[in-house]
Amino acid sequence: MEQTAGPLPTDDVSHVVYLGEEAAPLFPLAEHCELPSISADVLKSILTEEQGYPAQSVVIVDSRHHFEYEGGHIKGAVNLRDPSAIEEFYSRNINVGKQIAIVFHCEFSSSRAPKLFKHMRNLDRLAHMETYPELAFPNMFLLKGGYKAFFELYSELCVPREYVKMSDPKFVDHLRVSSRSLKRSWNQRSKDFIDTHCGDRDEPLIDVSNVHQKEKVNTTCKCPISLRFNQQVL
Repeated sequence: MEQTAGPLPTDDVSHVVYLGEEAAPLFPLAEHCELPSISADVLKSILTEEQGYPAQSVVIVDSRHHFEYEGGHIKGAVNLRDPSAIEEFYSRNINVGKQIAIVFHCEFSSSRAPKLFKHMRNLDRLAHMETYPELAFPNMFLLKGGYKAFFELYSELCVPREYVKMSDPKFVDHLRVSSRSLKRSWNQRSKDFIDTHCGDRDEPLIDVSNVHQKEKVNTTCKCPISLRFNQQVL
């Protein structure tokens, strides 16, 4: 049965080995992406700790429906699907935000994952309006091509080693219930969280997730671009 949307117990990242200023490795960015993105190859290098990438300091956020996640997900990924789950994750881990990297993905990383990425960046921007460009979580990325692209190349790094599509007819009832819950969650954004972290604001959340992105991250040039963990992403 479909579980109520919300963060799993494993979204607590207090156990990770944190990155130091000097030991910060580089993540090559994928080209021609609206938001900072990494390829399946780079994520594989992280998970297998090739080239010194610190797997335990990276949090993979799978924003697919629970039945998709249970049907097969990247090893170590946590299933956070709605804005309230992201808000709780933000609150619980804000003190270690600068010391971890977060990789968001959904089935194709074309809709659900970018929406959650922007929501979390909005929360961060609004919480630091007076200290721009400071961010609590500066190191956030999308997985280019989503779970589909990763599974096609590295299914051995998925558990179970399966890929359940959102459109799978066997889960049509689960999809209907989960989609309804997700829509309701987006329509009832957590005003309490915004009041607590951003002061008293009557206006709705605005999309400030891409403020000055062109000046900060250029992913359209021909040469690969890398980011250090201690640099601002946007």
